[in-house]
Parts: sequence; structure tokens; C-alpha cells
Amino acid sequence: MMKKTSLLTLLAMVMAFALVGCGSGAKNGENVANNSEKKEAAQVSQEDMDAAVKEIKEKGKLVMATSADYPPYEWHLMKDGKDEIVGFDVEIAKAIAQEMGVELEVKDLDFDGIIPSIASGQADIGIAGMSATPEREEAVNFSIPYFENEQVVLVRKEDADKYKKVEDFAGKVVGAQTGSVQESTVRENFPKDVELKSLSKLNNLAMEVKNKTADALVISKSSGAQYDKQFPELVAIDPGVPAEPGVCVTMKKGNDALTAYVNQVLKKLIDEGKIKEWIGEYEKIADESVGE
Repeated sequence: MMKKTSLLTLLAMVMAFALVGCGSGAKNGENVANNSEKKEAAQVSQEDMDAAVKEIKEKGKLVMATSADYPPYEWHLMKDGKDEIVGFDVEIAKAIAQEMGVELEVKDLDFDGIIPSIASGQADIGIAGMSATPEREEAVNFSIPYFENEQVVLVRKEDADKYKKVEDFAGKVVGAQTGSVQESTVRENFPKDVELKSLSKLNNLAMEVKNKTADALVISKSSGAQYDKQFPELVAIDPGVPAEPGVCVTMKKGNDALTAYVNQVLKKLIDEGKIKEWIGEYEKIADESVGE
């Protein structure tokens, strides 16, 4: 869980993520080529990448860990009477699996269970609108960013006029998904007397706001747009919450060969405009599926 950034912010991101191959990118994944990617390409040989892919091919499948409650990234959708996990993150994972020549298996977990599943080897990649943070970089590798988003705050429509800036949330209960970047956003940017309410599922947090057991929910702009359609009592506002870092694919810590391979696939998808196309497609599907 993730934002249009200024050039200064993008440059800062390059410095912050250089060691893990997670450089700066533009909205919808454009122009992600950067020095950290070039450095990684020089350090990891094609032979190393082939060996990483061979290991996955021997299993016959690429296992993706995600948290499917985050439209349009990934969510559950009934299609022809069957529950499916869909979203542009899923399309990215399918493209990586197809490039490898294997099937894709999707594991739906709580958001804070994704990194442990990667670290333990239960999943090969994690894709769930996840941004790189120093703490996460200690546990897993990150790809280059493939999408940037903004952050908004969901509040009850009846209270929207009360909140013009983050300082107006003083003394309030503000929700964020457990383990998400939004938790840090609340801790670092909201008044110190805000009570942070963390839950693993965004839907439950939206219900908390609706039922007045929480006052607000910090969420990515694209997902916030979907939740304020699902919950007509809520509205997304922008009280000046800072942008979120670009979202990346996660891999096991130290698996630089797989990271380099995934970066190659992402760069190809970005250059071909596929990720931008999928984002638009699934934003539309998410809009149309509200209420189903």
C-alpha cells in the first residue's frame, strides 16, 4: 500500500533505493531507467538471471503473494459466477510468469504477511502496491518502481469540511492498513495526539470510519477513489498528505539475480506502455464493479 512526486522527491528516491535496485519512476511507470538499474545490470550476469529463472521453472510455477483488497491494484471480483483475484498488479505478475514460461499462482494474504512469505520462501514475488522503506529493505529486495500514486484521506462526508489540513485531525482516530506506508504517514505527518488504528483489511477500516469508531483512513488515491464509491457515506479529501514512494515488486533478500530479471521485464512492460494500459483498464473495471 502508494503518488505524483516532485523532481526533488524522485532524486531523493534514487539515492534511497540505489542499493536495492529500486530507483525513481514517473506516474504510471514511465521513465524508470536510472543509475541504480544500470549498476545492478553490471553486477548480475545473464547466466545468474537464467539460473534464477531455471529454479522457478523447475517448480513449474511463479508464486505471487498479495493482499487482494486494494482496487485497482488487486481485489476479488465475481466473474461468470467465479471469485477471481484481478487487478493491474495481477497482470504484471502474469507477464513475469509468461516471460519465464510458467504458470502463476496467487496467494491472498494479509498485507503484513507478504514480506514474511517472501522471506520464508513460500512465495517468489510480492506484488501489492508496496513501496520500499528502510525497514522493508532490511527484509526483502525491491525492483524498480512501476507506478506512483498520491495519498488521500477518507472521512465521512458530513465531517469533510472540518478537515482542511492534517493538523485538523488532532485528537482524532486515524486508520491505516497494518504494515503499510500509510501507517508511517500517520505517525510522521499527523498531530502527535492522533490515535492510529491499524487493521489488516482496508474494507474493515472503511467500515470503522463509516460506523464512527474511527474518524479517517489514510489510503492511496487510486484505491481511495474506489472505496468512496463502495461507501457512499465517505469521501476522499486531500489535506496535504505527502506523496507515497513508487510501488515495487518484492523478492527474497539477496536474490539479486531474480531482482535483475524482474527489472528487465518491468522495464519492457513500461516501455511498451502495458502497465499504463492495465492501470486504465482496471480503474475502469473497478469503477464498474462497485456494488456488485
